Amino acid sequence: MEVIVDNAAIAAPEDAADVMAVLADISESLQKQGRAILSVSADGQSLAPAQTAEILSGKSLDAVRRLEIVSEKTSKLVADSLTELEAVIPDLATACHELAAVFHGTQPRLGYEPFHQLANIWSHVKERQELIAHTLGITLDSLALDGKTVGAWHTELNGFLSEAASAIESGDTILLGDLLEYEFAPRAETEVRITGLLREKAGG
Repeated sequence: MEVIVDNAAIAAPEDAADVMAVLADISESLQKQGRAILSVSADGQSLAPAQTAEILSGKSLDAVRRLEIVSEKTSKLVADSLTELEAVIPDLATACHELAAVFHGTQPRLGYEPFHQLANIWSHVKERQELIAHTLGITLDSLALDGKTVGAWHTELNGFLSEAASAIESGDTILLGDLLEYEFAPRAETEVRITGLLREKAGG
């Protein structure tokens, strides 16, 4: 297996049990250099962080021809991600209130597409928070707000997203509007505080 890290070929550990073990070894080495993995691809296929372990665990070294890894300085990765979140999150609550008004109005169907866009943005926010936490070497469950871990906040949000999806399927626009106004909007304010916690953990 050919292993490329930041455009430079390196030797894969010969005693690695599988490709995931190689990746773990490289990740550990990068962490010692103050760097973190930014992206991973196997034989040209880009792997999302959530699917990397599932795809590479148990896969023998000769089953992958080329493993490519791109890294970035941990400090820059965290700073860029936090800046991105801080630019997006303050608008979430306003978007929720405005979209709630659409669903409660005379043309509620105009809100379906914007709602999907909002859900995608929120999914990106959660992914970024998880990436920042992972890069800092902590878990979201180690951070708490109002007596609940950030992980619990996310689980609760996922439940309301599922409820919203059901409301879309049944055409219950009143429920969608209520969820946006009374559940999603307050949680958008919570996202601001979560990002603040991550900023504190990153040293400001």
